[in-house]
Amino acid sequence: MSILKKCFFSFALLVLTIIETKASSAWNQKAHFGGVGRHRGTGLCIGNRGYMGLGHYNGAGPNVLFQDWWEFDPSSNTWTQKANYPFPSYAAASFAIGTKGYVGTGVSAGNNFYAFDPIANTWTAIQPVPLGTTDQVGFSVNGKGYYLYGTQLYEYNADLNTWTTKAPVPFSPSSWCSSFTIGEKAYIKSGLSLYEYKSTTDEWTVRAIFPGLATGGSAAFAVKGKGYIVTGYIGWLSELSGEVWEFDPATNTWNQLDDFPGANRRFSSGFAIGDKGYVGIGTTGTNMRDFWEFDELLELDSEQELHVKVYPNPASEYCIVDGMKSGDYAIINSSGCKLISGKIDGVTTVDISNLSAGIYFIELSEGNMRRVQTIVIE
Repeated sequence: MSILKKCFFSFALLVLTIIETKASSAWNQKAHFGGVGRHRGTGLCIGNRGYMGLGHYNGAGPNVLFQDWWEFDPSSNTWTQKANYPFPSYAAASFAIGTKGYVGTGVSAGNNFYAFDPIANTWTAIQPVPLGTTDQVGFSVNGKGYYLYGTQLYEYNADLNTWTTKAPVPFSPSSWCSSFTIGEKAYIKSGLSLYEYKSTTDEWTVRAIFPGLATGGSAAFAVKGKGYIVTGYIGWLSELSGEVWEFDPATNTWNQLDDFPGANRRFSSGFAIGDKGYVGIGTTGTNMRDFWEFDELLELDSEQELHVKVYPNPASEYCIVDGMKSGDYAIINSSGCKLISGKIDGVTTVDISNLSAGIYFIELSEGNMRRVQTIVIE
């Protein structure tokens, strides 16, 4: 666990997170994205087609913005260029409602939003969102679109062409968040925190902390009732993750899958078509145009879990780790900093007598398996 990862745990998050490592051949490389390599682009799905475009690159030369828009057909593994977005832009928010996609805000757009009709192959201006900026989150739930600006959430009704203010989020979202939707709920990953929005009751709920390395700039999608976070940057832009994490809302747990088979990257784009997820473009410092399909059915059924007990809990002078033959442990405070670490050798007693009363985490690792559990010290 890196220093950056250790220092980003959310304060007082009372969860038990089981982390499993799976063997996986779930990724297949597909036809390269139709345009040139880029990052901070926009992706969404309408029906049985995926769409991706916009974005920019800004290496040693000038900042180059794109407005091209491409359709991906998974049945033929082909990209077809569609009508350009109204102007070059990047870092835009997007969502889909019914037979149309919606893209807006970002660089150049201000608070303007546009509807894309894939049948007519046209872009049409819709009611502008009340406030707009770059690198914000969009998602759709139950036939409505949503746009998050700072802590304020707005809901778009396509039938009425109106935006409505909804419950503010109970956190300060970082830039370059990720989002996915499962059923009637949306999930926002901000830093290492995960928040759930239930559209039917207009309520936010804190969910299990993200245990991976990426703190932002990740791609996200949801298939078969689970959400996925893919790659991203670690702490800041220069260090990149290749990790793939699966969130199960039914158990409020994260599972680590095999790493993304392409290059580690930040600012890629993702979407789901049916039961398959797709991730492409992004940057390593070099702008990418490769494109990958995630098929959960190709996962090898080889889940591994640490079956271990940590007791007593609450504890005061010591806690006992029982169920591991060997491995490592670390006690981490609610700010994410490692305070105590050591080796596991059979049933192991961990001295916690010097720690103040409060909420802590114990991280246990053995080979490629890990478990993080909340412990309370009295």
